[in-house]
Amino acid sequence: MTIQRANERTALDDLAPTDLRLLADPLEFIKVDHIHMRAVCIAMEQVAASDSPDPQVVAALVGFLDRELALLIVDEDVDLHDLLLARCLPEDEIEPTLDRVEAEHQALSDMIPDMLAMFTSLHAAQRAASPDEAALIQRFSALLRRHVMIENAVVLPFARARLDQDDLALLRDSMAARRGANGARAG
Repeated sequence: MTIQRANERTALDDLAPTDLRLLADPLEFIKVDHIHMRAVCIAMEQVAASDSPDPQVVAALVGFLDRELALLIVDEDVDLHDLLLARCLPEDEIEPTLDRVEAEHQALSDMIPDMLAMFTSLHAAQRAASPDEAALIQRFSALLRRHVMIENAVVLPFARARLDQDDLALLRDSMAARRGANGARAG
């Protein structure tokens, strides 16, 4: 296998799902998945602005919406949220942030069916987004970007500071099981 240089990467490389081997460190997996989501936002915005979107990019966005995003939302809402509530100290005041994250997850989840139907239609017809569709894409992308910023700035640092090895093992095992992944255990 050859190493691909950063300047040789394509938009499709950045849209590939996060490597499941990273589940050995579930917080690293989430961090890398957030980087992946930023690439997804860029691709969505490019599709929204394009007169002739790349069908491979649109297909990758369908895959992201159909499989990946819902998994990460469950990882964070079901597993990470509960672990943080159990481990954070009262002075951490994490609850309002977790409530906001959960509300944003709900808003994103509510938009996924329309987004998925739209990108599926764009792909099937190999057409550009209408102005209304482009506006929906922009709203979804903006919400996802803001959401990832909050998680990276607040949630993940608290998780790294407060969760112990047993917590991380529980998180890893739940995330791996949700994805049908084997061998995610660390050394």
